[in-house]
Amino acid sequence: MQVNNVSYATGIAQLHKSGNNLPPAKEQNLQESSSNSIRELAKSIDPSNMSRNEARAIVDAQRQAGEPIELDNPFLLHSMILVNENGQLRNATETDPIMNEKFNMFDAFKSEIEFNISKGLSTDTLEKGLDFLEKFKNLRETAEINLYA
Repeated sequence: MQVNNVSYATGIAQLHKSGNNLPPAKEQNLQESSSNSIRELAKSIDPSNMSRNEARAIVDAQRQAGEPIELDNPFLLHSMILVNENGQLRNATETDPIMNEKFNMFDAFKSEIEFNISKGLSTDTLEKGLDFLEKFKNLRETAEINLYA
């Protein structure tokens, strides 16, 4: 019976091990490449005049950067929309005109925050999204510094 307890304890210890199992060099390369893809995306997307397809591209870049994408991610929510086609609702695709309509993401987040406050709802994810959007805008406006050169 004690053998089972020892193996169970070993399994639990391994399960609760903190950190990431990647070697430091691979972890660093993964962080560099994912931050580069977000930086490249920031050069081509203006958050004050963007489309739902561009919001979807931001979500994809966040996924590649290793960030967990929750269903309440404000960028994901702005990239998901239903289209009425002959009385039937379906998910919009990249080619639907509504996915390319431009809007100001800053204004969208701010108005959603105001609405949530008025209804007593949480604004945490929207505020995090607004913070990310500010950083994203700053990536667009600042030059990249290569620390490894």
